[in-house]
Amino acid sequence: MQQLTNPRELRGLAILSQPNTIIQTGKNEWDVRSQSKNAYYQVTRTFVKGRDPQHLHDWKCTCPDFATRNMPCKHIHAVQFSLKLSGDIQEHSTPATIAETEIKVLCPSCKSGNVVKRGIRKTQFGEVQRYGCTDCDHRFVVDKGFCRMKFNPKVITLTLDLYFKGVSQRKIADHLKQFENVEVTQPTILSWIKKYLRLLGKYSEKYKVEVGNIWHSDETTVFIKKEGEKKYYQWIWNVMDAKTRYLLACQVTENRFVNDARNPLQKAKSVTNVRPDAIVTDGLQAYKEAVKAEFYDNEAFIQNPHIRLKDFETKPNNNILERLNGTFRERTKVIRSFDSSAGAGEFAAGMQTYYNYIRPHMGINGMTPAQMANIPINLMGNRWETMIGLAATK
Repeated sequence: MQQLTNPRELRGLAILSQPNTIIQTGKNEWDVRSQSKNAYYQVTRTFVKGRDPQHLHDWKCTCPDFATRNMPCKHIHAVQFSLKLSGDIQEHSTPATIAETEIKVLCPSCKSGNVVKRGIRKTQFGEVQRYGCTDCDHRFVVDKGFCRMKFNPKVITLTLDLYFKGVSQRKIADHLKQFENVEVTQPTILSWIKKYLRLLGKYSEKYKVEVGNIWHSDETTVFIKKEGEKKYYQWIWNVMDAKTRYLLACQVTENRFVNDARNPLQKAKSVTNVRPDAIVTDGLQAYKEAVKAEFYDNEAFIQNPHIRLKDFETKPNNNILERLNGTFRERTKVIRSFDSSAGAGEFAAGMQTYYNYIRPHMGINGMTPAQMANIPINLMGNRWETMIGLAATK
């Protein structure tokens, strides 16, 4: 879906943003509510053989505008937008070419850029380039995030990758001992995860993302240990862009009230600095006031972009976020519970980084959401090691 400039397209999206305005009565038939009176117009779609793939169907509507112009009216556009939303992939979106990110070497002592190569340093993990500063004569090697670590980068990044793919810490330790001949304790694994997630989280926040105009929001539960209670759940809120699959916000709250629903929406706004044309949510009542409070614009053509779904079967649906929630549950099923809200928040931030930058997404042809959002990071080979190196040197 491109930026909308056609007035009838904008009116069609305005129709879609209101509840119960489009009712599918047949395979290629819809009733669309009128904006000016209490009535419905019938929209039909007919397959035309021999047409090019861009215009396979012939659309008709019973409204006066279509009868006069014989061109797509706002009711037809509303149905077409509904069908696009149901697929949740915007067909003509292509990622820009991402250039290789160059790391500029600076002297850690005086921060000068006047450095030259001064030989090779041999370590237990291989050869490392040594540099010298021509201003202060300081010699150094570039810290790519693994300086003074007892274990090599491969072992550490393998641990991170297995963790976010749903493998327990005990099984990770067993895997490293069996295949890498390395003995690592579970507390060491946890310390690596916390250290590098903090580093990557700060680095990823530096970039503004280029996203589409349709967002999805949903929430899922996470179990927290709480003294005196057998089961105590908190909520992870996710906001995702439909075009790039980029996870704009991932935050943990204790409740599901209006203020809780506003937190991830505020975070999503700060990441993109754009106002979406539509925000698709489930029927949670808190979204109604939260979306209005964060995105209502009296001067915009679509004043309130909220699209509230009645049920799981209604189109458009929230399936892309339901699939994301499944990915989260694959990890939380192994963790079982967190010791505190802070631990759950660290986990959510880590999953957001993993989902956006590391994990290939089959819905966007095996690319990462960060690539689709035109973030200038080229992660090749060991994506964990490359991103940690970039974060440590920036």
